[in-house]
Amino acid sequence: MICPVCSTPNRDDAKFCKSCGRSLPREAPAGESSAASEQSTGQSQGVERVAASQEPEDPSLAPTLILTPERMMAYHSQRWQRELEEAERQQQQANSRPEQETRDVADLPTILLAPGMGERMAETPGGAVVSEQSPASAAATGERSGQAEPGSAAASSSPPSSGELMGASAAQPVESEQPASAAVSGAAEGPAEPAAEGATEEQSQEGTTTAVEEQPSADQPAQPEAAEQTSAASAELESQSQQAENLGGEAVAGASSGPLESGTLLGGRYLINQLVQEEEHERIYQVTDQQGYQRCWNCGSQENAEGDEFCINCGAELLGMPYLLHEFSGERTSPETQVTGGHIINTFIEGGRTYAVEQPQAERDPFPEGVHLMAAALSDAGILRRDQPNEDSTLVLLLERSHESISQPMGIFIVADGMGGHASGQLASRVAVNTIAERIVRDLLAAPLSAERESQQPPAPAEEDQLVRLLQEAVEEANSRLCQINQQNKTDMGCTLTGFMIVGRHSYIVNVGDSRTYMVRGGQLYQRTTDHSLVGQLVAGGLLQPDEVYTHPQRSQIFRSLGDRPNVQIDLFKQELYPGDILLSCSDGLWEMVRDPQIESILNAAPDPQTACAQLIEAANANGGEDNISAVVVFVR
Repeated sequence: MICPVCSTPNRDDAKFCKSCGRSLPREAPAGESSAASEQSTGQSQGVERVAASQEPEDPSLAPTLILTPERMMAYHSQRWQRELEEAERQQQQANSRPEQETRDVADLPTILLAPGMGERMAETPGGAVVSEQSPASAAATGERSGQAEPGSAAASSSPPSSGELMGASAAQPVESEQPASAAVSGAAEGPAEPAAEGATEEQSQEGTTTAVEEQPSADQPAQPEAAEQTSAASAELESQSQQAENLGGEAVAGASSGPLESGTLLGGRYLINQLVQEEEHERIYQVTDQQGYQRCWNCGSQENAEGDEFCINCGAELLGMPYLLHEFSGERTSPETQVTGGHIINTFIEGGRTYAVEQPQAERDPFPEGVHLMAAALSDAGILRRDQPNEDSTLVLLLERSHESISQPMGIFIVADGMGGHASGQLASRVAVNTIAERIVRDLLAAPLSAERESQQPPAPAEEDQLVRLLQEAVEEANSRLCQINQQNKTDMGCTLTGFMIVGRHSYIVNVGDSRTYMVRGGQLYQRTTDHSLVGQLVAGGLLQPDEVYTHPQRSQIFRSLGDRPNVQIDLFKQELYPGDILLSCSDGLWEMVRDPQIESILNAAPDPQTACAQLIEAANANGGEDNISAVVVFVR
């Protein structure tokens, strides 16, 4: 099948073009001849195939649902890495020189230096060996001492083995060598003495450079024990060579234990981008798969072939997909027990280390269409207080707007319990609820609407500190209002207060007194507030069992409420929301009559918040109904 966009041949069953990623027609157009196809292919291969082989500079050319910011970053990193490697390769070709020009004699074992070589190197700048031989003598030197001469082209980059050294010693006449002990003693005691007292400096330098091939003079007879000294020197050199090999192996092992550099290719396909995390026995790298065609990261297809840039089944871009590479040391080589954050797609061993390639799980928004709230409130005087005023007050204030299919809720949900036995407890709860509602409407609900009307642009979301401060100040304002009324009227009314403010996907829970706020998540009930009461302190201190709270004679004694003192301490904390969460704020008339397991069962079984409120109050009255009962329930969807 020929792609109608880039004219690239694809398989007949391909759904997307392997070169440009465009969707392919399911059936070829009727009447299309092979000659027309070949002509179209020939006309376009000079322009369109060249363009398809180039890397797209414009991200909009990639499929809309495939090109993510992470893969765009990996794409640019991969392109930059290729440009850097090309520049380094050109630089290496320009600066390439024969090995003998860059070989430093000081890197070789000391025993290889001819007598006087150390003095000659000290006299030349940088320690480089400057040969003053004639071309003929230089050729003779290279021919006769090819393996033993460190400055020759035949010298290896690594120290010669003992067998090669012994072979070189045996090939040369004993009479033509200086004693090996002279080199050792010269290195230990200091510079060697000149061969002749009357020799000039140039002659002395030439003598030290060509000491190997010169015959001994008449006043320097050959020593009878030269063969034994040569054998001893060879044995010592073999020991030094073995030590050098051991040190070299340790150095390589030490180098391999360090982090891998950016641009390193592992397993022939995974290109190191950067080091993400390093621990004692594990390193985590971000890598790019250079052979992404072997397995599509999006659909897992293995039907793509080398050279395909887009998956033929789903159209996903196969190049530049970032992965996480876990490198384990030899002490922990079980990647299945170490990697739990994503899906392991490949494991391999290279250089004595175990590697595991992880495809990270994409973090999904739990609310792709925004947060939807369902809220209800209900209050009842209770069976034993039917003839008395209900001192509880509730507040459900919800503004939920939806723009571009995204819901943006903002609301406040409060339960205030007027102090029983005090004058005008119902007034205290009403004043507290009204004061908080007025502040929230003005600063939380109305302010964004006014700002959007003036600027014609959606306002920036409020910062968390601003939201916490707003709720804190609203509750403090309610407390100040109650204290002011008590001071003016010589009363001591007050109330407890609990509830939460929801903005987006976060709730901010507030509590003063012994009313409670619960949350159901995953079918399990959690108490999110702490009772500011005597029995609450006894339970927190381990002096009272939680079940004894319901029957304790002093369970009604609280030590924190609104209207009691000007500076009241307020509990306030943040709670992140998830789909399926249920929030409940209630007065003590509910939770004292209905135990937590029953509350959990009712909330999980209720189809909507209004039904949940009705069933909770019905259960409280069925269990005694000794106090006013109030509940505010919010379902998060």
